[in-house]
Amino acid sequence: MSKHEKKSLNDIHEYWKHKSEPETYIKPKKRSEFLGKYVKKYAKSPDSILEIGCNVGRNLNYLYQEGYHKLTGIEISDEAVKLLKKTYPAMAKQAEIICSPIEEIIQTIPESNYHLAFTMAVLEHIHPDSEWVFEEIARVTGQYLITIEAEEAENWRLFPRNYRKVFEKYGLKQIEESNCKDAGLELYTLRIFSK
Repeated sequence: MSKHEKKSLNDIHEYWKHKSEPETYIKPKKRSEFLGKYVKKYAKSPDSILEIGCNVGRNLNYLYQEGYHKLTGIEISDEAVKLLKKTYPAMAKQAEIICSPIEEIIQTIPESNYHLAFTMAVLEHIHPDSEWVFEEIARVTGQYLITIEAEEAENWRLFPRNYRKVFEKYGLKQIEESNCKDAGLELYTLRIFSK
């Protein structure tokens, strides 16, 4: 199979539901610290925060340790959620962790439910058949959205997009942009949007 051969939405979901070795996502903490400095700039500890694609919870746990306790994570992989609960039990007990594909849960979330929503290397995996979820992400975001995504890389599970164009179409305004070299994510772009 060529690296650019197109896969179905179901193929993409099955890959992420059953991707082994979620423990590799526990580190590096450097990425969570990079994200954390932007979260601290735009959210206070009592604010509600959503991570879309939380995997094993490294970012959520970092925020939990920084005093953020109104945390929600959405994750497609049951194995990753089990490891999250084992690795970060205090955070897992406090946070709401939803094990589901984003497509099956996002429409059930109330409008402007989260002060801040964020993604790190997740939206790039949203299949073109599911691009409608971007409008839903904008809808559930109360004030700020942070995206840290590879916008140009492309293979069978990476779908390149300019997230400024994506989210400004749904009423969000980009207020900050940066490369992610400090986090060791050379090919990634950080964008911060406000409602």
